[in-house]
Amino acid sequence: MRVFHVLPGRHDFAVNGATSVELCVADWVGQSRFRDSTTIVAEQGDSPLLPISIVRTPPIYQFVSWRLAYAVRRAARRKGCDLIVCQQHVATAARIAALSPDIPVVLQTHNFIAPPRRGALAGIANALVRRRLARLGGLTLISEATRADFEEKWPTIVIPREVVTNGFTFPDWSPSAARRQTVIVVGRTEEDKGLLEAAIGTVRFLAQRPDWDAVFVLSEPERNPAYFCRVEAALAPAGARAQLLTCIPFQSVKELNEVAAIAVVASKWREPFGRTALEAHAGGAALISSGAGGLREISGDCAAYLDQVTGEAIAEALSALAADETRRARLARDGAERVRRLFSLASSPDGASDAVIPVSERLDAFCERVVSEWRKAKPRRGEERT
Repeated sequence: MRVFHVLPGRHDFAVNGATSVELCVADWVGQSRFRDSTTIVAEQGDSPLLPISIVRTPPIYQFVSWRLAYAVRRAARRKGCDLIVCQQHVATAARIAALSPDIPVVLQTHNFIAPPRRGALAGIANALVRRRLARLGGLTLISEATRADFEEKWPTIVIPREVVTNGFTFPDWSPSAARRQTVIVVGRTEEDKGLLEAAIGTVRFLAQRPDWDAVFVLSEPERNPAYFCRVEAALAPAGARAQLLTCIPFQSVKELNEVAAIAVVASKWREPFGRTALEAHAGGAALISSGAGGLREISGDCAAYLDQVTGEAIAEALSALAADETRRARLARDGAERVRRLFSLASSPDGASDAVIPVSERLDAFCERVVSEWRKAKPRRGEERT
């Protein structure tokens, strides 16, 4: 099956500065049965995340959805395509579907889909969203939390859907048995991620524990420079013991998670999934989590949860976990085992039966289902598709 994966504007599918959306696509496609017949549509960039067929588009600054939809149509006609998978944007996916009506389009969401509007003109706006969603061949949700939210908010939308989470090829991960007394915090530079509170709490903790240090890894600092500066200032009292890194390759983030003793994910908003928590567990770190949104789906009972996201609460949680080596080791071990069971991209290398269908196999099967159902429902020539 020939598949196009379409990335949103300002995404170049390159190693340096890769966003979580790009990393997810690289993970899914890398383990797909259709990898060799998959094409990525992304903006011009440097070294790609995967050695795979890529259609590069020039940067688009105006009418992004429509121009991207036209670029996809041209490429699909030139190369041939059975299915288009569009990341994240409802309007873009609908416009691609409108311009390529003979090819089913799957929208892969990485966030909650916005709920119906209220107030003046809400009826028109909501009807437009329903029409856009109805154009699609299928929809994937990043977690059970986002699926339940979508079905509650948009109950009349009946297109095929599937939960397709983030996942990893776990044999690629090498958690260190001997952990460094390091706290790692990874996140996009946004206030909702709780990075400032994590910085304040970590500095308080380090003041009491001179045998520990910390690493903060922030992505996209240019989108919120004022907030970045506040986090930087909060870390300053710890000096060299609190390292601040920006926009480093994922491989470097992975290696930090593989050696750090404790990770903190202090999101204040309802996380649709929480990839940084998955990374912490995969690397073998003991996790302190806010548990917001989809974070509890990842960690279950394998994390130390915060009652509130404040600097004081984070400092207390760090102190308690640092002082209890037995609990720290248990959370690290159980968290690593949990994510390997629930969020593996591929089947076990030893061929053992998996209780949970691997993530990429789930996505492949859903894509095949969408194409099959689309072809069965395809109207006869001259009829309109409802």
